[in-house]
Amino acid sequence: MRPQSLLFSFATLALVTQFTFAQDAAKTIPAVKIVPAAGVDAPPRAAAVTTLKLGDAAPAFQVDSWVKGDSFTSLEKGNVYVMEFWATWCGPCITAMPHLSALQKQYPDVRFVGVAASESGKDQVANLAKVTAFVEQKGDGMGYRVVFAGDQKKMNAPWMRAAGQSGIPCSFIVDAKGRVAWIGHPMSMDKPLEEIVAGTWDIAAALKVQEAALAARAFTIKLRSAQMEAKTSGDWTTVLGMLDEMIASDPTSASARIAAMKILAGPGKNPEKAWKLGREALVLAKDEPQLLNQIAWTICASDTFETRDMQLALAAAELTVAGSKGEPNPAYLDTCARCLWMSGKKDAAIAMQREAAKLSKDTPMGEGINEVLAQYESGETPKAEVVP
Repeated sequence: MRPQSLLFSFATLALVTQFTFAQDAAKTIPAVKIVPAAGVDAPPRAAAVTTLKLGDAAPAFQVDSWVKGDSFTSLEKGNVYVMEFWATWCGPCITAMPHLSALQKQYPDVRFVGVAASESGKDQVANLAKVTAFVEQKGDGMGYRVVFAGDQKKMNAPWMRAAGQSGIPCSFIVDAKGRVAWIGHPMSMDKPLEEIVAGTWDIAAALKVQEAALAARAFTIKLRSAQMEAKTSGDWTTVLGMLDEMIASDPTSASARIAAMKILAGPGKNPEKAWKLGREALVLAKDEPQLLNQIAWTICASDTFETRDMQLALAAAELTVAGSKGEPNPAYLDTCARCLWMSGKKDAAIAMQREAAKLSKDTPMGEGINEVLAQYESGETPKAEVVP
C-alpha cells in the first residue's frame, strides 16, 4: 500500500496557488571480442567548444560490443533512435531504467540503445564483463538494446563531448531524418519523443533552448569561480549580484532563484528574501521534478541554514513525488520523507522512507536510504549535510 503522503493533495495545489502563481529486448547478443583502445581517455568531460548541436547530422554509431538486443551497424534514415549514455556505477542512470523500458514498450518502433561508455578503469575487457553481468542481472529491468563502447573515440567523444555534455544519464534522440533532435535527461524526454515520432517537433525552437542552456552553463562556471572566492573572503556581494543579473535577464529561471535562495538562506543571512525567491522558483519549476527536488532537499538538509521554511520544502517535495507519473523515484521519496519528518509528520515519513527503501533495493542508493530509515525508526533526525 502506498503511503498516504504519496498522494498529491489539494492542500499542496492550494499552496502553489497561494504563492501567486518493442523489439525483443531480452535477447542477448554474444559479445564481440574487443581490443582495448590505445590511450583511452577518462570518463566524459565537458567539451571546450560545443560542435554538436540540435539539427546537426547524428554522429556515426560505433561500438565495441553488443550486449543485449537485436544488433544494427548504423543509424538509418526513416528510423527514430534514442541513445542513452549510462554506466553501472551511476545511480541516477539506474533510476531512469524503468522509465526508459516503459518508453520502449510505448514506442516499439523506436530503437532505444543504452550506451555503456563511461565505465571506470582502463581494462576494457573487464569493463565489458562488468556491463554484461549488470545487464543480465537487470533482465527485463532494461527492456531495450544495450551496447558497450569502451573506446572513448567511438561514442563519448563524437556524441557526449562534442555536445558539451559532462554528466550521465544523458539521452540523444535522433529523428527520422538522421538529425540530433533532442539532448537531455531521460526522465524529461517524454514530450520531445512524442513530437519527434509524430513529426511535429520544432527543432529550430529546440536549438534556441539548447543554446540558452549552453550559455547558462558557461555562466555557471563563472559563478562557481566567484563562489569559491566568496567562501574564502566571506563576501557574497559579487555572487548575489551575478544571480540578480541572471534573474533579471531571464525572469523564468527557476535555477537562478534556487541558487540565490541557497546563498541568502545560508552565508548571505537573508532568509526572508531566500524564501521569497524559493516560492517563485516553486511556481516556475512546478513541472520540473529535478528542480523541485532540489528546492526541497536544499531546505531540509543544508548544513548552512539557521532557519528553514518547511512549508515551502514540503510543498516542493510533494509536487516532486506527485509528478512521478506512477513511476515513484526513490530519491524523490527520500527527500519527501525527510521533509515530512522535519515537519513533525513522523509516521508518514517512516512509511514513505520504507517505500523508498523497497524501490531502491539492490541499487547504489539503497544502503543510504536504509540507513536513514533506521534513524527514523529509532526516532533520530538525520544530520544536516553539505548541499552543493
